[in-house]
Amino acid sequence: MAEEPGVELAKMTSPQAAAALAAAEVAIVPVGATEQHGPNLSLETDTAIADALARRIAAAVFPRAVVTPPLPFGVSHHHLRFPGTLTLSPDTFQAVLLDLAESLRRHGVPRLFVVDGHAGNQGALDVLMTKLRFERGIPAAYLFPFAIAGDAIREGVGSERWGHACEVEASLGLALRPEIVHAESLEAGAILPPLLPFADPRQPHRIAAPLWFDEITANGALGDARRASSGFGESVASTVVARAVAFLERFVELEPGDDRWPEAGPPSAAWGNG
Repeated sequence: MAEEPGVELAKMTSPQAAAALAAAEVAIVPVGATEQHGPNLSLETDTAIADALARRIAAAVFPRAVVTPPLPFGVSHHHLRFPGTLTLSPDTFQAVLLDLAESLRRHGVPRLFVVDGHAGNQGALDVLMTKLRFERGIPAAYLFPFAIAGDAIREGVGSERWGHACEVEASLGLALRPEIVHAESLEAGAILPPLLPFADPRQPHRIAAPLWFDEITANGALGDARRASSGFGESVASTVVARAVAFLERFVELEPGDDRWPEAGPPSAAWGNG
């Protein structure tokens, strides 16, 4: 893979940042978690995957995006019964990202695109996106890899169940940050019988009920990470990046404070260099 251009804000000097921010139309903020991934993956997994994907997306549209340092903490209360997990409240998580958005707007970057590596952040992010656009006038959106690339995942996954410390996450790790995958201790998920009827998130008809993660799996993992491969992970990652670039091409047409996007025109050949 070709070397990524300079898109990481934290690695720039202040004069370099001034030039990058002046050219950027959107700031990409990776968010993850510090939480258990059973014996299969490191605590930093969600953050590491989000950060790697964010850098790839920004490189594909260089110089029209910059990447902030990743937020390594998320909404992880449901994992606290497993050692090592750290969590923020949804309010704190949202407040940090609101402050970052205002800092970036002050520096002339008026749009926020969050790359989220942790499913537990999605409820807070849904509310945050609404606050940013409708209360602050900041165009905002977020991406969750399992959602945007769900079809690519279903085509390639061999495990019956996936979603955390699983074949898919381990495959993304092998493709993007192989050091987070603990090949010597990979285990299949020790799935427990359902505690409540209609509370399984895989069911088409379900009732939303919060569960501790050790009420779902005894070892903190789902699926079978032993089936992971870097090729599968690269396929999923490439799908995520391509679809993010297509989204951002249209997303940057919304001006801060506008109520609606302009009418869609033909795709721009100038958008993206990948």
